[in-house]
Amino acid sequence: MNTAPRVALFADTFHETNGAANFLRRLVNFAKEKNYEFLCVRSGEETGFYQDGSVSFLDLKRGRASIPLDGALKFDPFLWQHKNLVGRTLNNFAPQIIHVTGLNDISQFGYYFAHFKKIPAVATWHTNAHEYAAQRLLSLFPFVSGTAKEKIGKSIEKFTFKGLMKLYFLAQMQLAPNEELVADIKRLTRRPSFLLGRGVDTDFLSPIKRRRADGEKFIIGFVGRLRPEKNVRFLKEIETALREANIEDYQFLIVGEGGERKWLENNLLHAELIGEIFGEELARTYAKMDLFVFPSQTDAFGNVVLEAMSSGVPSVVMKKGGPKFLIEHGINGLVAVCEKDFIETVVRLAGDRQQISALGAAARRSAEEHSWERVFEKMFDYYKMGAGFRKNIRA
Repeated sequence: MNTAPRVALFADTFHETNGAANFLRRLVNFAKEKNYEFLCVRSGEETGFYQDGSVSFLDLKRGRASIPLDGALKFDPFLWQHKNLVGRTLNNFAPQIIHVTGLNDISQFGYYFAHFKKIPAVATWHTNAHEYAAQRLLSLFPFVSGTAKEKIGKSIEKFTFKGLMKLYFLAQMQLAPNEELVADIKRLTRRPSFLLGRGVDTDFLSPIKRRRADGEKFIIGFVGRLRPEKNVRFLKEIETALREANIEDYQFLIVGEGGERKWLENNLLHAELIGEIFGEELARTYAKMDLFVFPSQTDAFGNVVLEAMSSGVPSVVMKKGGPKFLIEHGINGLVAVCEKDFIETVVRLAGDRQQISALGAAARRSAEEHSWERVFEKMFDYYKMGAGFRKNIRA
């Protein structure tokens, strides 16, 4: 017997290339496969409603006045012209719980109707927007450095995060991908907050797709948006340290697009920047890497780290941020306590293929424990719990 609640998802991102969109697309597919009644409100090329099995879609077309946010993701200040259409669609669907995914234009509908129709809401945290805001603002003032830069960045993060929590409080339940965020969100919203991780397709991303000849260069990989918050300029510092250690047989393999691409092309000596790739080409590219480096300190989870692990590639990550929760230091990857430690770790691993191999095998075993099926079964458990929450519930 199907006891899953009727869910209305307001997806701020869906078609774009990012971890949140990937999560939401897979969630919708899971609902369809399980024959759960599910409504997805999202952006689309045209405004309209259609049905696909048990899943209903309401697409809302963003207008020409939309403001670019990140890559293809935009904010339309005039999307509220569709308020009555969204309201009628919700009335017909009669959701038992509303799922909001952020604070962009689509989720604003979710918060609004959850409040006025007195429907419980669950909010999922996908992006450390407060840290992104700090990094991007500071990138506009390169002359600020050292202690001053750190203090200003911390102030921006703290102010922005508190503001975000005022809005996230409007949902009765909060879900976040790492323990630190769960604790911070619970403390500031005083709402029930729980851990919800991410999954990976271990059949698609697999070390069996590795195609390398003996004697090839040591390949250091990075996958992600080429933006200031990803700390991609730090790759140049790694390269400088490699060359100072007389290590020449290396190459950076960088997947992704963004405003930092030109800087990387102009400043990295041995790098292949291949832009955005998908499908089998992406899987083979992951498997081709020897070491995955992720110097970002702003990611809430780090899907790309889990994808590298699934491909049998060990990662070096920073102590700050969500990716460290995926890593057992010295077992399936390495967590650097600071940038200096990060650089020294990469240089050391570049000369220790035996440890690389052992870390990669353990990384693959760890990734096999993160199935999407398990993640989404947990998501529907939370839906069921949240559907019974009162509007004034507190942690």
